[in-house]
Amino acid sequence: MTAPAAPSPRPKPWLVIVPLSLLVILGVVWSGLWFYAANRAEREIDAWMGREARLGRIWSCGERSLGGFPFRFELRCAKATLETRGGDAMRFTAVSAHAVAQVWAPNHLVAEFQAPARVEDLNTGTAYAANWSLLQMSGVGDLSGRPERFSLQAHDLKLEQPQAGGAPATSLVSARLFEFHARRAPATDGKPDGVDYASGLLGGESALLAAFGISGPVDMSLQGTVTASADLRPMPVAQRLKAWADAGGVARLDRFVITAPKVATSATGIVALDPQGRLNGKLDLGFAGINELVQGLNKAGAIPKEVAPIVGALAMVGKPGTVEGRKGTTFALGFETGTLKLAGFPVGVVPSLF
Repeated sequence: MTAPAAPSPRPKPWLVIVPLSLLVILGVVWSGLWFYAANRAEREIDAWMGREARLGRIWSCGERSLGGFPFRFELRCAKATLETRGGDAMRFTAVSAHAVAQVWAPNHLVAEFQAPARVEDLNTGTAYAANWSLLQMSGVGDLSGRPERFSLQAHDLKLEQPQAGGAPATSLVSARLFEFHARRAPATDGKPDGVDYASGLLGGESALLAAFGISGPVDMSLQGTVTASADLRPMPVAQRLKAWADAGGVARLDRFVITAPKVATSATGIVALDPQGRLNGKLDLGFAGINELVQGLNKAGAIPKEVAPIVGALAMVGKPGTVEGRKGTTFALGFETGTLKLAGFPVGVVPSLF
């Protein structure tokens, strides 16, 4: 006699319903949190633009929208404009800007700008046209909105000056790559915070440099620190320098190198300003191709003819050395309450900078 078959186990619907319900609840909660955060982000953007306006930087959008659900925030701004006031009044206008921040890192913003852009000097009315294949900026701030790090990269950058009557625009400068990076350097001596900076340029071409006999491509590298310089409000240069001097600021140049096919130059050092605006500090300079540079400057009329022989003679004072792998001349410049010293000997006076 055959034993009866065991009954099939009854299905347990809760094994499907519970996970599905939890997933639905999680989706509803996440959606609510995202839209709450998006509304908060809109208010923070308005507050940030208000703070920037009080500091002399006026940001505006022709049209603005916020999206990116569910895992990030995307701000789209048509006809993005930045106008600076309080110093050299400028206006920058790009076709559009697209900024993105991840939900889990809302203080890290990455933005791309669509070319072309218009750059206007509001004091003189002069206008320039800028173009690029990729222009990207990124910034990181703390919980109070204070900027901590900033980076900019521009690929295939071109700056031109339009001409009247439909004439071709005048090319001013171009570069295969330009980048700039800055980060806040907290002060340890009770002074205002400073800024660590680094910048670079590859494949640069400039009609102005070519007129001076410096044909491209030109590469540049720059790195250093400026203490007591965290106040980045637009202001006249003299006012900024005075405020920096009053705060006890020091500019340290760790690396400055420019190389071109026929010329190379380098510089390191540290300088500061006293309360009267006089320069103090020292710079170690290196030149390769200095004779060609002086000839080019002389030919272009950038230096008086009677000064050219003096500049050339200064090359005899320097020491033979290597500048970026080339044979050149090195100089030790000193500044003492505005007095310029070459190899320890006074050779001139630098006017007060404010």
